[in-house]
Amino acid sequence: MLHLNNSFYMKTEKKCPNCGAWTFWEKQPTDRCTSCSELLDPISLSERTQREEKERVFKENDFFRIRETDGLGLRIVRKTAWVLHVIFAAITWAFLWMVTTFSG
Repeated sequence: MLHLNNSFYMKTEKKCPNCGAWTFWEKQPTDRCTSCSELLDPISLSERTQREEKERVFKENDFFRIRETDGLGLRIVRKTAWVLHVIFAAITWAFLWMVTTFSG
């Protein structure tokens, strides 16, 4: 198995948006300028944080996810709803496949 360390990847330089100095950039949102210690790509870091927050909220609000605090009745309802959702999706997929395949 080939193991590559960080020194294998080619480093690039980026101009700091704050001080204007050129500094090495490993294309990570947390990379900082060597001169002024400001973020080299603050927009990317904020977008990454927002995306992670949206994913966390989506997982918390997912109806089909069975939580540890759910009782037996709610677990059965969630599992049944998930199964019906999958069956509906499969029937819809099969119908669309037949229509597009045999339409001429």
